[in-house]
Amino acid sequence: MSAQSIHPEQNNLIHLMERYLGLESMEVTEALLDLCGASIDMHALPLLRRRLQEEQAQVLHCEMHGYIRMREKSAQLVASLKPLIAALEDMNHEAPSYHLGTQH
Repeated sequence: MSAQSIHPEQNNLIHLMERYLGLESMEVTEALLDLCGASIDMHALPLLRRRLQEEQAQVLHCEMHGYIRMREKSAQLVASLKPLIAALEDMNHEAPSYHLGTQH
């Protein structure tokens, strides 16, 4: 797909998803693939919301116990999940899904 044929919303969603998946575990990535295949759509929202809650709780837990690096990783996941969830929620019925293929 050429850069000219990608809608700005799709480009933004691809960027958000790539950023998130770069931080996430393989287990969750596989679960997303099982849910959505090579696309990202509304089916992913329950899993992403659950992961957001888990990582927010992990940030607090790590802060309480002084686990700085683990807290930073969880904070990065939270920071990448929030805009990704918002983008998927905004998609609503505009487009059913976006393929997560590479864009060169």
